[in-house]
Amino acid sequence: MNKKSISRLQFITSPSKQSYMEQIQTVVMGGANWIQLRMKDDPMEEIEKTAIEALSFCMDNGATFIMNDHVEIAAKIGADGVHLGKNDMSPAMARDILGPQAIIGGTANTFEDIKRLVNEGVDYIGLGPFRFTETKKNLSPVLGTEGYKAILDQCKVAGINIPVIAIGGLVPEDFEALFTTGVHGVAISSYITKNEQPGAVTLDLLQKIGKLSSANWTKFH
Repeated sequence: MNKKSISRLQFITSPSKQSYMEQIQTVVMGGANWIQLRMKDDPMEEIEKTAIEALSFCMDNGATFIMNDHVEIAAKIGADGVHLGKNDMSPAMARDILGPQAIIGGTANTFEDIKRLVNEGVDYIGLGPFRFTETKKNLSPVLGTEGYKAILDQCKVAGINIPVIAIGGLVPEDFEALFTTGVHGVAISSYITKNEQPGAVTLDLLQKIGKLSSANWTKFH
């Protein structure tokens, strides 16, 4: 069984007027095929219950399902993988638990973070934050487009070729400049969940990303 590819649009759940399941259903119906369930302050049994329901829905609709943190739940229910923050379990330990087929992502803020995570065997990097975002506590220094460019240039020099996903307060107007830095994709949360028509917005984002990533692929190859 081959490992799933890393999507260019990753949706991350966040507390909103929609339930977590409503958010997931809406964005998947809008065309998203990568869901990260992020439930930071909920009771463990509620997280597991939602994760089981979300995984089932994602499997039925061909979407990749990633747990934020909670490696033990991911292992128990058979999630596609996990995304690990800086204070979560190490990727190497998660790999031991989840096995070689699991997708493991890690959060980075610097080139040094990326080097460490690559050495620990992650499959992709969530690099950020791009700008200030209310969905995260204890935010690392914001990077902006120049920060991404500098870090991705360092990756090229070091021969590090891993999918990098931009994260942190992104809006569609940021995409054009961001994709020219060489990022693989973007992770979006509140921009989608705060919109009155999250499904339609998801479709618009996918179309915009498709155009930009193919244009930059042509330019870089």
